[in-house]
Order: sequence, then structure tokens, then C-alpha cells
Amino acid sequence: MKASVAGFLRSFEDGRERAEFYRGWRAGVSAGLAHPTILAQVGETRGTTKALRAHLLAGTAAGRDIATLVKAGRHLLEPFEVALLTLAEEGGQLEYVLGQLADFHMRQYKLILKVRKHLAYPMFVSLAAAVLLPLPLVFAGHGGAYLIAAGGGVATWFLAGGAVFARLAQRFQRRPAFVRARFARALALTVGAGLPLGRSALLAAEASGDPGLLAHLRRQGERRLVSQPLTTSLTGAPMMTPELRSALIVAGQTGDFATTLGKLADLYEDGFR
Repeated sequence: MKASVAGFLRSFEDGRERAEFYRGWRAGVSAGLAHPTILAQVGETRGTTKALRAHLLAGTAAGRDIATLVKAGRHLLEPFEVALLTLAEEGGQLEYVLGQLADFHMRQYKLILKVRKHLAYPMFVSLAAAVLLPLPLVFAGHGGAYLIAAGGGVATWFLAGGAVFARLAQRFQRRPAFVRARFARALALTVGAGLPLGRSALLAAEASGDPGLLAHLRRQGERRLVSQPLTTSLTGAPMMTPELRSALIVAGQTGDFATTLGKLADLYEDGFR
């Protein structure tokens, strides 16, 4: 968790950087370039994406394959990214999967911008409070004490406020509509890449950020998830709704998870409840 406000605000850029990284990597693969060449030129990144790029660059330069490197660097990736990149490398679908991952992370970045907008007011109010609440000290003739109190409050806001705002952001991101949107997008992505439905459901639940949904599916086990309709697996899940159930039925019958679930995710992100 980012303790400082600067670190917290910086975390909002993680999705955009990951999307740009995947997009640049995909362009290089499409051009037929070797992985070390692509990763050396894909552009400067920061945070976990920088660490991932360095890990992949060093490994591919040493002759190791992407699937092995992804598994070794799973702490730098989401579980569904590990599964997709491993499958893509082994199945010759790397270019397609990189493009899909770039789109996924860019959509998540746009969603997180809504979170940042939502938090703008409490951040402003809390900073103003740190400056204004000690004002009675000035009126009482204790200017030095005011400077100490206000300065300490502002310093605490900048250095430790990020942890508080991160918890608020997580609470906002766990709103049911956003959870359903992330689940739908991750499910469409993993099924579209060729993963079995049961495995896709578990990975999508992890990507959703909803512990209750993930626990609900894990209790049933992957073998059971594979052998029954997804709507049955999700019966009783905390995020299941009639429109999501209908979309899953349509997607299962048509095989078009990307379009059906993608449109529903758009609706959820636009405020549909």
C-alpha cells in the first residue's frame, strides 16, 4: 500500500504504463523482432512494469523462453496475466494476447481515473482541514504553535495520507458495478485466449478484486467448475445479477464472450447498476 500521497497518486498510472508496455511489445512481435530487441526498445517504465521489463529483458537475452520467465516473475503479474502469457507463448498466440492485455489494462486505467475523480473532494477537504483547523491558535496569539500544528498536519497528509486514500479507493473499486465489470472483461479475455471455462472463471474472479466471489468459486473446485454451466457455478455468488446471468447464457450459447460481456462491462462502467 502506498503510504505517501505522491506514491498513491503515482499508483494511478500503473495501468496506463502496463498497457503501453504490452502495446509496444506487441508491435515488436508483429514486426518479427526478437524479444531482447523489443524489450530493450519498448520505452522507459516505472514501478512493477519496469521490474517486469527488466526481468524479461535479462531472461530473454540469456536465451530463456517467455513462459518460463513469466512463471518465475509471477509476483510482478496478475494471475490471469501469468496464465495468458504462458498459454500464448506455448500456443503461438503471443501477438494476439499482448494486444488483448493492452486493451484490458487501458480500460482499467480509464476506470481508475473515475476513482481518482471520486477521491478529489475528500483529498482537498482533508488538506484544507490540516491548514484551517489549527487557526484558533493564531487568534489566540500563538502564531508559532499554529505553524508547527499546520506544518505537521500538512506533512502528515503528504507522507501518510496515501494509505488512507488507498483504502478509500479500494472501497470505491469494490462497488458491485465495478466488480462485475472487471469480472466480465477478465472472463471474456481469458476465454477468448483459449483457457478452459472453469480456469477462466477463477482467474476472472481474482481479477475482479472481490474476495467473496473468489471464495464462492474456489469452494466448488476447478473440476466442478469445468463440468457445469458457469451460471450454475455463480448461483448464490454475491455479485450475480439477472443481467449478468443473461449475458453469460447468451455468451455460452453463441461462443462470443468478448462482445456480449464487453458490452455489459461498458454499461457497468458507465453507471448501470
